[in-house]
Amino acid sequence: MNPVWLPAIGALLVLAFDLTGAPRNAAETGARSTALSGIRLGSVAALALAGVAITLGFDDRRFYGSLLELDTFGIFGLGYVVLAAGMVLSLSLTHFGMARSRPAEPIALLLFAWTGSMCALVTDHMLVMVIAFEVAWLPMIALVAIDSRRLSSSESSLKAFFAHAFASLVLAHGVAFLYGATGRLDFSALAGADLVMASTSLFYSVGLTLVLVGLIARAAIAPFHPWSPDVHEGAPSFVTTHVSTIAQATTFLVLVRVLHAAPGPLLAEPGSIGARIPELLTILGAVALVWGHAMALIQVGLRRLVGWLVVGQIGFLTLALVEVQGDGARALLLGLIASGVSIAGVMATLSSLSHHERACEHVGDLAGMMQESPVRAGLFGLFLLSLGGLPGTIGFLARFRTLASLEHGGHRVALLIGLGATVLALMAISRPLLAMLRPSDGSGGASRALSNEQFVLAICAVIVVYFGVMPIVGETNMAGQLSVWIDRAIESLRVAPPIR
Repeated sequence: MNPVWLPAIGALLVLAFDLTGAPRNAAETGARSTALSGIRLGSVAALALAGVAITLGFDDRRFYGSLLELDTFGIFGLGYVVLAAGMVLSLSLTHFGMARSRPAEPIALLLFAWTGSMCALVTDHMLVMVIAFEVAWLPMIALVAIDSRRLSSSESSLKAFFAHAFASLVLAHGVAFLYGATGRLDFSALAGADLVMASTSLFYSVGLTLVLVGLIARAAIAPFHPWSPDVHEGAPSFVTTHVSTIAQATTFLVLVRVLHAAPGPLLAEPGSIGARIPELLTILGAVALVWGHAMALIQVGLRRLVGWLVVGQIGFLTLALVEVQGDGARALLLGLIASGVSIAGVMATLSSLSHHERACEHVGDLAGMMQESPVRAGLFGLFLLSLGGLPGTIGFLARFRTLASLEHGGHRVALLIGLGATVLALMAISRPLLAMLRPSDGSGGASRALSNEQFVLAICAVIVVYFGVMPIVGETNMAGQLSVWIDRAIESLRVAPPIR
């Protein structure tokens, strides 16, 4: 059985167990009852993720001849989803422990969203890709609005819905135009020899452009990004982590697959629509970099500041797409890992500081953190510095490889913009870093990181530091294995698929 179905099976089991489970003990009321139920049902979800990991470890076959093909690139994507999903699931226990919602529905929605992301990552069929994005995003939109007591949660969910509707509409029209030009819906048809004439047709050019615009809008690349900071402000920490890791990575990985599957228009004569795609990505990436980091400089809300930093990170990932058929693809995959673990670490820290209602909503609320909890303060600073690209962190390594790919491709203007945006990013994160050093006024209640939050913090810190110091101490076995894994994933996209 294809491993992508395991999360969906887990979701059905979670709903079934919640429906047929024994009545709650009268002694288990309120937060305790919800927390225990979350642990029980979360274990089912963890087993589903473990099943996916075990299947990937022992079965490296390619499922050709079906709509879901497990190639090496797909295996990389599934591995990323499993790792990020484990951290999201762990952070969700904090939400259930505060009795803010019943755990069955959120856990089931997460599992269905992960199923959609996995299907989008391994499919070779554009229609399946469209449906998979719907399965991945609709549960996510419902999760954004899960905290009904906060008006910002409902508002951000509505904005995310309209962004999703626009992206789906454009993407579906693009697939329809491509089908009209080629008569096929598989990605391999985009690079076939029979498309020498079709690639110059108007239908093909318009279709490919609409598909790329739909994916760009779904990835929250500027100017389609305004909903992203709102989600960071209104959604619970575990939902924000899901949006900034799994949902974002899925869209960028699909973009890589599409751009590799359609080399014809990218290598067309100068002046054509396809030849201008790198120029378009350069402009959008530069706008996201400057806009995101500049807005982060003036934010008062802490979560909104992080949301704008994420917009800036998306700009760097977009610049990596400019050289997607060169070194940019490898830089993008490493950048997804770097931004994912850094954002997950930041959100885990904010979650641990917000056990009390509105305990840590503004930058000023960080005052006294260095004295009260120096370990958490140090980890929080580490994750922010990784987002800013400070040397010694995995964020710097990913950013360096992205800029190096731009240098090799001759994109000097994009390189200079990337360097300038790094300065802006370090200036933006200096505000929360300095706020932690200020003494506390004693008005806020102290909170301690829970075990599940400590688990996420430990994993993220190890990844950020271990791979960050790799260029200094030399490449270790694990770091070398990651590089090999990324190289194999990219090379699998360049191997022509079998004739069906």
